[in-house]
Amino acid sequence: MLFQPVICIGTDVRTVFSGPSANALFKATKFGEVSLPNPILVHCKKSGKQFYAIIHLVTGSLIIDFEPVMPNETPKIDVGSLQSYKYAGKAIARLQSLPSGSVERLCDTMVQEVFELTGYELVMAYKFHDDEHGEVVAEITKRARTIPWVTLSCY
Repeated sequence: MLFQPVICIGTDVRTVFSGPSANALFKATKFGEVSLPNPILVHCKKSGKQFYAIIHLVTGSLIIDFEPVMPNETPKIDVGSLQSYKYAGKAIARLQSLPSGSVERLCDTMVQEVFELTGYELVMAYKFHDDEHGEVVAEITKRARTIPWVTLSCY
């Protein structure tokens, strides 16, 4: 049996999702920052199944990821998780907007973003050498080193 995708480029979401779900997707694409309303709970017309729609803007193209709501899961979009996703989405957008070619700048930015997202007192990025010893290539701290902290690896 050959797999036939339900949604292809150019598919009108109104043919796949219920009216309120399609409207929610249309409204979300009108936001200046498309990742802000993520995730959006949508209902499939044909199967009745629910999905979380997550909208991204990647190099000028609108991408929507659909993650199924598990059958034993009560679908909910709580304010805390929505806020966390917004912060993570903004961090990802900043990382994607960096010019290519500078691992140092990438590590500096990654350390800053993780620091802001987590609130940890210390975040470091290490570069590991062939002999498996590591050196700190980027770090940020609120004050003297105390826990909790997180380490990122840059290869």
